[in-house]
This record gives sequence, structure tokens and C-alpha cells, in this order.
Amino acid sequence: MSPRAAWRLEALGFKEVHDYVPGKVDWLANGLPREGDSATIPSAGELVDADSPSCALHDPVWHLRELLNDSGPGFCLVLNEHRIVLGRVRRSALDGVDATATAEAVMEAGPSTVRAHITARDLVERLAKHDLQTAVVTTPGGRLVGVFHRADAEQRLVRR
Repeated sequence: MSPRAAWRLEALGFKEVHDYVPGKVDWLANGLPREGDSATIPSAGELVDADSPSCALHDPVWHLRELLNDSGPGFCLVLNEHRIVLGRVRRSALDGVDATATAEAVMEAGPSTVRAHITARDLVERLAKHDLQTAVVTTPGGRLVGVFHRADAEQRLVRR
């Protein structure tokens, strides 16, 4: 809500008025309550795998190999201590690499991300159009929400 709207609500007698400065997209990305006609439409952020593999910049390749040994998506996300997405390491990038090298040395910097507020159906369509299976979902500040799996979302949307 804009500061002007917040002041107007106070002038109308509302006592519990807050100006959420980061905005609606941030509110939705953090899984806070929704209201209105679109509240029942699943968002991308609601259908993510929040426990997808992740690592730190200085994690060694031997650790990444162990981490990705059974990983469904075939990659781990490189996060900082605030869970900000810095990069992505694909399983295939580890082939022939010295086991003591770091995630930073083999990662793809700044992978493409999407916001949690977009509808799951829209994201499924976007991924299908580009023949992609997953999308990294973050808050506007770049904090990881999770990995969106197209196949899982398609199944969940059919059941609705």
C-alpha cells in the first residue's frame, strides 16, 4: 500500500494501518496471507520444493558430488549465508574437475530466477514453451524460495 493510502485509512479511523514498504510482490514472495479473487489461484511460490540441494561458494567439489549423487534436479544452488542465490552448479560441470576445487570455480553465476507471486499455471506454460523442467524461485531481494518443478506443478494443477 502506498504511504498516501495508509494515511487516508488512518484518517478514516482505522487503527492498525501499516505501510509495507517492500510492496505486494515481496509480501506474496514471503508466503504472507492473500485475499480477494486470486487468493485461491496457486502461485509459483506455493508449489516449490523448498528443500532443493544447495551449497556455499567454498564447498569442495567432492562434497557437491555427494550432494548431487541422488539429486532430482541435477544441480545445486550456490547460496550465501542469507540464502541469496549466487549461482548454480550442474552435475555435469563436475566431470573431470579436481575434487578440491570449490563450487565458486564451477558454478554458473547469476542463474535466471522468477518471482514467487506469478501463477503456477503461467510458470508451467512459460517453462513448457522453452522446454525447461525447473525454475528457481526467489524473493525480489534474491533470497531462495525454492525450485519449481514443471511436472510436479502440472500434476498438482490437474487435481484442482
